[in-house]
Amino acid sequence: MLWKNRTFTKMFFSYGLSAFGDYFDFMAVSILLGFIWKVDAMTVALLPLAFAVPSILCSQLAGILADRWNKRNLMLTTDLIRAAITTMLIFAPNAWVLLALITLRSTARVFHYPAQQAMTRRVVSTEQLLQATSLNGAIFQLSKVLGPLFGASVATAFSPGACMAVNAVCYVFSALLLFFVPAHQGRIEQTEADSEKLNLRTAWKGGWLILLKSRVLMVSIFFCLVGMGGIQMIDAQITVLLRDIAPDRPDLIGWLVTAIGAGGLASVTWLRRFRQLSAYGWLLGGGLGLIGLMFAASGLFQHDTPLGLMLAACFVGGVGTGFTSTGLNYILQKETPVDAIGRISGILDSMSSIVLIVAPLAGGALIGLLGASHTFLYVGASIGGIGLIGIMFQSLLWRKAAQHSSTAAA
Repeated sequence: MLWKNRTFTKMFFSYGLSAFGDYFDFMAVSILLGFIWKVDAMTVALLPLAFAVPSILCSQLAGILADRWNKRNLMLTTDLIRAAITTMLIFAPNAWVLLALITLRSTARVFHYPAQQAMTRRVVSTEQLLQATSLNGAIFQLSKVLGPLFGASVATAFSPGACMAVNAVCYVFSALLLFFVPAHQGRIEQTEADSEKLNLRTAWKGGWLILLKSRVLMVSIFFCLVGMGGIQMIDAQITVLLRDIAPDRPDLIGWLVTAIGAGGLASVTWLRRFRQLSAYGWLLGGGLGLIGLMFAASGLFQHDTPLGLMLAACFVGGVGTGFTSTGLNYILQKETPVDAIGRISGILDSMSSIVLIVAPLAGGALIGLLGASHTFLYVGASIGGIGLIGIMFQSLLWRKAAQHSSTAAA
């Protein structure tokens, strides 16, 4: 049983608190900027950049350090740093100080992610790897849905500062859980110690070389980024679509987002029943197909479309997001050399952050050109088509994975 692994159990609950904290005060910061300080739209637009830019600039360095340093200590330190910076957010005097502090906190998060990925692979056996990534995926989906919901409630009922205080406590408890993880389990192995002799540039090139030589990793990351790009391209534009088809139902946004989160949670829970997966085309291609179906169906929504049908489409899309996100994490853990997981995770994090910035801008431009409904329909059809290609040609695309007997994912 995975739960008998005391180290993983502590890491799991620590990760849950940390992930919850990442999303908990996002709405509080938005409320503070938009409703209390009433800053201009351009200043508000800098908020996503404060979260994403540190990842673009620092993720690959963080990956190198995660492969070189004690991973447990790195995670513990970044949690304490985030707790301190979050406490400072409560006393931020203006928007510019607030954004600067958020940028610093986001930088600390960048160093936490690859260390967590690398240490998971170290403390979990290969047979339990899928269960571990599924559990981490489930807690991530819950945090993404419940964090903003509870955070907005606390910020509205009390104050944004109270929300930030709760977030700081989450980070502190996350660090305390890691404190009780034996420090030696985060140390690098002797084979990994040899990388200490390499300079940063050589280690960075080595990480990219490992990625470029792995067909499985390259194709898997491509499919995941396509799905992420599609989601980010029009996810923020759902309000524009609903404004056109249901201008008197602003509550629909909450219902649809919850349905997507429920679908993601259902998919990662279902994946836990398997010991391992090898049919990556069904996992990632199928995930893209479901995401594309959600967006294409959304493009066909009308003012008289039943709520149940809307929720069903979003639930299906949420299942697709769970398949792609959990699937990629599992593939990364399984197909990457143990001493390079930090570097590959850092590369993935930096590419994902670029998508987070570019895709929403592209989505806004497309909606301005084609309209919301047509954009949802065309983007959905494109993503679904790429997913179908992944399913049909998986033996060619994931050549290495196809050599193994297909297990549960087929």
